[in-house]
Amino acid sequence: MRKLITVLLMLAGLLAGCQLAPRIPERPPRVAFMTDRDGNFAIYIMDRDGGNPSNLTPGEASNNGLPDWSSEMKAITFVTDQGTGTLAIYRMNADGTNPTLLIDDPPVDAGPPVWSPTGEYVAFSSTANSDNVDVYVMEATGENLMNLTEHPSQDRFAAWSPDGQDLLFISDRDGSPAIFRSSIESGEPVRLTDPETPSAAPSWSSNNQIAFMTNRDEDVEIYVMDRDGNNLTRLTESADFDGYPRWSPDGSKIAFLTARDGDAEIYVMNADGTGQTNLTKSPDSQESVQGDFAWSPDGDQILFHTSRDGNVEIYVMGADGSNPTNLSNNPATDFSSIWIR
Repeated sequence: MRKLITVLLMLAGLLAGCQLAPRIPERPPRVAFMTDRDGNFAIYIMDRDGGNPSNLTPGEASNNGLPDWSSEMKAITFVTDQGTGTLAIYRMNADGTNPTLLIDDPPVDAGPPVWSPTGEYVAFSSTANSDNVDVYVMEATGENLMNLTEHPSQDRFAAWSPDGQDLLFISDRDGSPAIFRSSIESGEPVRLTDPETPSAAPSWSSNNQIAFMTNRDEDVEIYVMDRDGNNLTRLTESADFDGYPRWSPDGSKIAFLTARDGDAEIYVMNADGTGQTNLTKSPDSQESVQGDFAWSPDGDQILFHTSRDGNVEIYVMGADGSNPTNLSNNPATDFSSIWIR
């Protein structure tokens, strides 16, 4: 009996300790973006509501931009010209501390370096050979650089698989630009789309489907396919441009850019193409014309940039288009925004 009471008291103590242990609340997502408000291009960070903007890359010697965030590594990668015109990749903490050169040889192509979902790798395109572009992958430290494509063609990184073990790239090696898949382990490329008609801007969902844009129907439309290129399905059917699909975090919806209303607007649709709805509804402006808009981690909001205020500003809106809000609110050019969480 005494032994039983002792055990019960020990359990009660453990439970009490668990209840008294402080719980640290998770910090709300913030927004990093690219701006020239200080004369040169720099990376800023601000709160989710636009408050407390802060320059993460101060200094006048270089231009910095194209940030990407790894929630696993809690770090930002970005591109800088180092004041020399040669593009290099750096990483830094979310508060701008500890900026570290990852690579400047080979030089980076004019596209963002992108973290793998696991935080193990960073992928980027490079024009190391002046006659072609290749896709490179390196570890998060900048070590063990791999030329993944190594082909006399124009190969550019496009998207990571959800598990971070495969990536998609665009290549014109068989004619028109087509979508290829390659494994980090083997590096063996597999063509997924028909090279007879150009395809680009693939987006890989959490459900392992790939949405992309193609002009196989004489105008640019959005299609979806399985990771092996099978089960090709057309999702949009407007007479104008429909492209740059972006999956919601849960894979249930796709946001995309369209010119069907005579300007660049952001629409959303269900994963099967139904329920296509205009979110931005701003007929006198252009919205994220390069497709650089982004779902929030919880899928409740979408970041985008717009010219509706006479200059390029960063806005956020609800996933249903509600409550569009100017976050950057500055006469400078503000764009290339991402979520930091």
